[in-house]
Amino acid sequence: MGKIRALGYLVATATDLPAWKTFASDVHGMQVVEHTEERLLLRLDDRSWRIDVRAGDEDRVQTYGWEAGSAEDLDELEKILTVNGFPTRRGTAAEIGERRVTDMLVLNDPDGTPVEIFYGQSREHSPFVSPTGAKFVTGDLGLGHVMLSVSDSNPFRRLYMDLLGLSLSDYIDLGPDPGTFLHCNRRHHSLAFTYRPEVPLGVGHLMVQVENVDTVGRAYDKILDGAAPLGSTLGKHTNDEMISYYVKTPSGWEMEYGYGGLEIDVDTWVPGRWDAAHFWGHKRGKLIDTGA
Repeated sequence: MGKIRALGYLVATATDLPAWKTFASDVHGMQVVEHTEERLLLRLDDRSWRIDVRAGDEDRVQTYGWEAGSAEDLDELEKILTVNGFPTRRGTAAEIGERRVTDMLVLNDPDGTPVEIFYGQSREHSPFVSPTGAKFVTGDLGLGHVMLSVSDSNPFRRLYMDLLGLSLSDYIDLGPDPGTFLHCNRRHHSLAFTYRPEVPLGVGHLMVQVENVDTVGRAYDKILDGAAPLGSTLGKHTNDEMISYYVKTPSGWEMEYGYGGLEIDVDTWVPGRWDAAHFWGHKRGKLIDTGA
């Protein structure tokens, strides 16, 4: 096992928290831990939270957190990053308290987006209860995956592969720059990134996975009935075999909601390269993007 074990959490700001509550809980089955005028905190499993949405003047992903295996792993990663030109700092007491972790590092990725590395996230003794009956695939696989639009893939490969120790799952030919898909556990990928000049930099989507395809279908029906704008239709990916749809969050960036993602043997996996991202579906277009 590498020092980075999983994608742990995501933090965002939003201009409409009530819309986020409906989107996350009523439509997609996440449990609301806290809902005030300032904060919406969401559970997907036994962790005290996985997604934290804060009231703000803009809609964007602020940061996402990678889970390290131990305090020793965190210390070692701090040394590796600093020596190789990625200055880090320890989280303040306030930040550690907000994240409900034991300790954390903060750094900026090559495009300047804050990234966090933590260990010892708090767990709840009370069971996770989904308002829709959803059961999320998390545990040692982590929250899911994030897909980034980047200005240059090479510095991101250096950061995540050479320094943080994620491994290549495969490439997909997505345009002028192949999409790079990386794993840190049995989930086919926890991180993907590519350079696409027409796409704004940063997190393009967060993927969360559920245990039952019917959970995806029921949520998909709600989207088709107008609960939120559809980003792309139901489809199946080539590389991780996920059956999913994409939906625009109330903040504009997208969430992929899926079932059946491939789990790999990290000791025997051989990376490949795909000529397309989808076996079928995942159709996009003006009609879909408007939610009509």
